[in-house]
This record gives sequence, structure tokens and C-alpha cells, in this order.
Amino acid sequence: MNYQAYIEKFRPSRIKKAIVAEITAANNTNSVIALSLALGAFIAFSPTWGFQTALAISLAVLLRLNKVLVLVTVNISSIPPLIPLILIAGYQTGAFVLTGQFQTEVPDLMNLKTLGENYLQFALGSLIVASGVGSLFYLVILLLLKRFR
Repeated sequence: MNYQAYIEKFRPSRIKKAIVAEITAANNTNSVIALSLALGAFIAFSPTWGFQTALAISLAVLLRLNKVLVLVTVNISSIPPLIPLILIAGYQTGAFVLTGQFQTEVPDLMNLKTLGENYLQFALGSLIVASGVGSLFYLVILLLLKRFR
């Protein structure tokens, strides 16, 4: 097997081209496309680690959204540099909501025991962050689609 040719398929420029092609060729309205991307972003930032893909596909089928676009954005949380940022954003937002201030020291959230001890704070904050990110995705994508599609 030619691994170089296989790896070539996953270059960022080819992935970007495939995503743009899916958006422009999608036989959906602008609001359905924007909602599909926003749902994926919401699930990516929500505290549903471990079953995000299953949840994304289930909700996309239930809500009759574009499943490919939902899956594209739900995988944002799988990008390694973003994982700690997503965890910290949820944790600090939860701390602010529960105590009225951000915490100066953030525990090691990559440790499951530590994350479990702070799960309420993390889950609450993550849902708030996910709602904001999902709403922002919806508005920005809808405006871009209205302008360029």
C-alpha cells in the first residue's frame, strides 16, 4: 500500500476544499446548513466526551440536519491543541457562574479523578460555553451563507 498517497488525502487544503464543496453543494437551506454546523460546535464544546459522535448523528437525524456538516464541526474538540482550552474554558466559566469569580489555579483537568471532583462546575461551564459557541457559529455561518451563497 502506498501510504504517502493515502496521507496526501488528509492535507488541510484538501479537507478545506471538501468541506466547502459539501456546504456549497448541500441541497439544504442556509439556515439548515448553519444550524448543522452550530449543532456540531455545540456538541463539541459540551461535556459529552466519549459519545459526541453518536449524539451528533442522532440529533442530526432527529432534527433532519446535514449529518456530514454536523460531524465536521463536532470533531473540533478532537484537535489536540484545543482540548485543554475547551476544558479550561468550561471549568473557568463554571467557576465564575458558581462563585462569581475565576479561579487563580486550575487543577489538572486532564486527570479523570480531578475532573470528576469538579464535574458540576465543569459541566455547567461547558454547557454555557457550548451555547455561546453554537450561537456564534450559527450567526456567523448564516451571515456568510447569505452573503456568498
